[in-house]
Formats: sequence, structure tokens, C-alpha cells
Amino acid sequence: MTTTALLAAQAAIHASIQARAIELGYDRAKVEPIYDGVVDAAGYLATQPKVLWILKEPYDDFDENGNPWGGGWTMFKDAAPGKTLAQSVNANAALRNVAYASAAILNGVDSYSKLPWITDKPDMYESAVRRIVYCNVGKMPGETTTSDAHLADLYRDWKDILFEQIDLYDPDIIIVCGTATLQCMNQDLGLDLSKPETTVKRGGAVVDVHAWRGKRFLWAPHPAAHLPPEKWVESVVAAASGGD
Repeated sequence: MTTTALLAAQAAIHASIQARAIELGYDRAKVEPIYDGVVDAAGYLATQPKVLWILKEPYDDFDENGNPWGGGWTMFKDAAPGKTLAQSVNANAALRNVAYASAAILNGVDSYSKLPWITDKPDMYESAVRRIVYCNVGKMPGETTTSDAHLADLYRDWKDILFEQIDLYDPDIIIVCGTATLQCMNQDLGLDLSKPETTVKRGGAVVDVHAWRGKRFLWAPHPAAHLPPEKWVESVVAAASGGD
């Protein structure tokens, strides 16, 4: 696939996300989708391995009544006002861990201790997160935590678009974060979760590896889980590279 074709197909998916939001009754004057996918399409297509992350839902801001508000921006393209992208990522524990793991996978780094801090080498991490595909099950600003029941509703509302994204980007590695996220998806994936091909453990961080449609499929803890960051990153990186 060419860069132009990928960007055109992604733009069509973003239009579908906006249309779905209207169908679901979101008030466009108050809340817009937070678009996901890939930012550096050319870089993604030239990268081996191609990595796609799946998490629950994004969040932005909250109105005076505590309801989710905002949106209208794109993950890993737009930074928080007054911050660089690296600063925005570094301020969020989950995104920071995704950035460290992504940079390690894309740059062939096998140990957390060998990675520079984001603050010391921001360009390395900005390049990494822009060359991965990052998808949320839900596409609208949500809460900072997501109940299992709400996630199931989000999956019902958005799953066709999520799988359209997976088909479009055709990654080599899919990393699904969180038990509830994979349990929602597995009704359509059809994985035998009790029989992973291998399991990688680094401390309390456990990542199961499955095969799905010729892809390496990782089931990882959520990046904001209460685990040592170095253990979470190293377990994901080892699983992605075929280690144990």
C-alpha cells in the first residue's frame, strides 16, 4: 500500500467515526471524537515490525458537571496546549509506557535500562509514537477509568470501525492492553485464551502471546497498571520480539 492510499483510507475511517458519533447522539457542540490511527504513515509503512496498540478509550477534559468534554484532535499528532508532544506523552503514565515500549521495539532495544529518558531524547519517542498505530475501542472523550460494563457498550458501538482499522493497517504485531479489552474483543477474535503460544513474565508483568491471522497477538496488562514500568515495558518488548 502507498502512503497516499493509506492516508486516504484513514481519512475515510475518521469520517466514519464522526458520522457514528452523530448517530450515537453525541452533541457536537460539546464533544467531538478523538481520532486515532497512525500519524506518520510513510514511516509506519517503512517500519518493521509494524505495531498496532489497542486500549479502552481516550479522555480530554470535563465540563462543570463532571461530564466528558472536548475532543476534535488526533492521538500522537496534537500535543496539549503549551507542551510538546513528548511532554504531553511523558505527563500520562499509560502513554509514557506505550512510548517506551514502542521506541524499544522499533529501535531493537531489549532492556528498559538501555532506553534514554523521554526528557533526554524527545525526538526518538515522538518518532516512535507517530510510527505506531494507536487505537482505542471507544472513540469519544470518556472518563479517566472505564468500567467493564461501559467498555462492553463501547465495543458494541465501535467494533466494526475498530476491525476496519486492523484490516487497513495490517500490522505484524497487535498489542491489546487489559483483560476487559481482550475479553470484549475475543467474542470476534476467537482465541483460546487458556492456551497461549508462550507467556512472558517480567516480575508481575505477564504477557500472553497468541497467533491470529498470521500476526503476533499480545495480551498485555494495561500500561497504567500498578506494575514497575521497567517490568511492564520489558515484558511487552520481549513478547513482541519472540523472547520468553
